[in-house]
Amino acid sequence: MTDSGPIFERFRLSHFTKAQAESMFRFLEKVITESKTPVLPPEYAQWDTFNSLFQHTSEIKSALANFAKGDLDLRVVKKGATTGNLKAILANLSHLAWQFKVAAQGDFSHTVDFMGEFSDAFNLMTTNLARHEKEISEKQHQLAVMAEELKKEIRHRDMVEAALKESENNYRILALHDPLTKIYNRSYFNEAGAREVEITRRRGDELCLLMMDLDKFKRFNDTFGHLSGDAALIHITKIVQEIQRKTDIFARFGGEEFVLLLPQTPFAGGKIIAEKLRAEIASRPDPAPNTSEPITISIGLASLTQLEALKESSSEVILHDLISRADEALYDAKKAGGNCVCYYALPAKKNSPPAPDGGPSSRLNS
Repeated sequence: MTDSGPIFERFRLSHFTKAQAESMFRFLEKVITESKTPVLPPEYAQWDTFNSLFQHTSEIKSALANFAKGDLDLRVVKKGATTGNLKAILANLSHLAWQFKVAAQGDFSHTVDFMGEFSDAFNLMTTNLARHEKEISEKQHQLAVMAEELKKEIRHRDMVEAALKESENNYRILALHDPLTKIYNRSYFNEAGAREVEITRRRGDELCLLMMDLDKFKRFNDTFGHLSGDAALIHITKIVQEIQRKTDIFARFGGEEFVLLLPQTPFAGGKIIAEKLRAEIASRPDPAPNTSEPITISIGLASLTQLEALKESSSEVILHDLISRADEALYDAKKAGGNCVCYYALPAKKNSPPAPDGGPSSRLNS
């Protein structure tokens, strides 16, 4: 009884007509070729062998369709050589996909040897990626070294630039200042003084200039030495700096001569400041260590208002003339015995009474 089924089935199949057989094969062709699997007709489902062939073909077709979409999870129940080969292909591809994920994470140490040309291509890819990764790592190291060297170079250049700026600043200070007394020198005074004269002219303001000279300084140097003479010059400088205003321009004019420009100062105010300087210096008897002789100064004063005739001249010319007038007054103070203030007075006009002391300058005695 156990063999009656297959025998009966073979017996029944042998009685199919040619048309019936062609219909069954056309149905199988549809199962294989059409995208949508047709439903098994009842007249074919009664045949176990045909039904098994339909199920097997449908499973393989469905698995291939999913595989075409990238789904490597094979869901085939039927067994056989075709199914086994398909499973092997999908298993290999699944393992290759895992290898790609590992390579994507930067691990290029794995190789594949089970898929022929696919394996060769994968192994070549990972070998090249490993080489490129090494080259990139070496380049990154080189760039890091270069970056560090560049940082060092930048730091060095910054230090050099800072040193140069400091040096330039020092040179500028040296170029504008007297090395002994540290106040402005004659060059700076000529430039700044001309600028101040121009500002004063534009404002219609007043301005005075004092020329100062240490009395009997050569004898002081010869008696106590040049170091004491230098100390005396510094001593005088400090006293003037105590009295001068922030807007005043104080400079060493040469040797023992000093000049003080007093912006926004009328002639009467200039005389007050000059006398204050003279008296303060005379009141300090010890200009240098180990000296017994006091230092006094003579001062010549000139005012911008005395130079009305030079309205059309340049500021440099006016400053030069102002210095000349103050120098004339200083000469008068020296002739008067020193330790006094003389100021420049305009020459008397014709038929006018003579100037005080019978000369162009007047003197304030100590």
